[in-house]
Amino acid sequence: MKNFENKDGILMVGNVSVLTLVKEYGTPLYVYDLEIIRKKYEALRRSVPEKIKIFYAIKANPNPNVCSFIRSLGAGAEIASSGELYIALKSGFQGKHIVYNGPGKTDEDIQYAIKSGVRTINIESLDELYRIDAIAKNEDRPIKVCVRINPIQGITQVKMQTGGGSQKLGIDEEQIETVIKTALKMKWVKLQGIHVYVGSQILDHNVLLDSIENTLNIACRTAQDLGFPIQCINFGGGLGVPYNETEPEFEVENFGKGLTQLINQASQAYDLSDTCFVLEPGRFLVSESGIFLTKVISVKESRGQKYAILDGGINHAFLPIRMNRTYPTAIANKMNLSEKNPITLGGPLCTSMDVFTTEVDLPEAEINDIISIFNSGAYGFSASLLYFLSAPMPAEVIVQNGQHFVARRRGTKEDFLSLCEIRL
Repeated sequence: MKNFENKDGILMVGNVSVLTLVKEYGTPLYVYDLEIIRKKYEALRRSVPEKIKIFYAIKANPNPNVCSFIRSLGAGAEIASSGELYIALKSGFQGKHIVYNGPGKTDEDIQYAIKSGVRTINIESLDELYRIDAIAKNEDRPIKVCVRINPIQGITQVKMQTGGGSQKLGIDEEQIETVIKTALKMKWVKLQGIHVYVGSQILDHNVLLDSIENTLNIACRTAQDLGFPIQCINFGGGLGVPYNETEPEFEVENFGKGLTQLINQASQAYDLSDTCFVLEPGRFLVSESGIFLTKVISVKESRGQKYAILDGGINHAFLPIRMNRTYPTAIANKMNLSEKNPITLGGPLCTSMDVFTTEVDLPEAEINDIISIFNSGAYGFSASLLYFLSAPMPAEVIVQNGQHFVARRRGTKEDFLSLCEIRL
């Protein structure tokens, strides 16, 4: 809630009242404040070394207006599907500013990436390497690649681990010598370096720095042992955001200082003067910019527990349930009321799973009140069960300095059959 103000008890987003937004666009509704994204990006850009290139992880929020705005700030794009590649290109990213991750790239995906001129494809298996080389040959177009490594050293401090131990992601560190030697012999694949990404939602910057130090050690050791100039070291993402008052802020300035020291230390052991370094933040840039607005349509009590039933459910905002988190929540039209009582917030779906939070302390909830769920700018709309029970999809709205517009129209009943053929 720290990024938002209230005026006379009404929540404001980018100098616009949520009541104005709800009146014009209805509920349920996602709202993204671009100026918050700008502040997050600029804080990261100021903190990390100039040699670090920032590639926005589109999976966090693939709305093309959000993507285009982040591109305008100077970021590249990190994508993990051909659909995200299409979004990135339509959002104005040039292929040379796009990196392609993901363990399950089809031949069609690889061909599309090569034709689009992506900066690098990060390979995640030996057979993928062979397929990329063959497709690049068929397209008569060499392609730059990095090897995604699943390191021996993972991290245990986060729930979402993407490196260390047994993983479907990346190539085990013990196997990279074989993969790199194979890549160096290929004509159409141009090996650039390595990619390591060990976990998401990291709040302790020292944990991420430990992983980056390990990545630098792997990169320098591998380059020296196998005799190839390492032109790119991709550290992945992982920078987190707090979802409640007990979680700390990610200390981006201290992270930047530590990252500078690690790169300088590694440069003393191995010449990294021509090496490009990459970060792939997603959630860190966009999560705090977004709120999910949903209206109270019923208030009830069940055996001593009070419920507010909302017009938006887990089909529209699944992550608060999936990640077992209590997102910051408020009644957007009662921001100044101090007297609060426990109430459970549930959506309209006919499943007991459809509960956002149990017994959260809020002012007295009434029909037509507007509930605001904060930190909804990342993994909100696109990470939800949007087709479940065929409830129309929420709209997405962009706000910036008092101006606002529809970034994605509200869904209709007809949308659910738009891809179907009814033949019986």
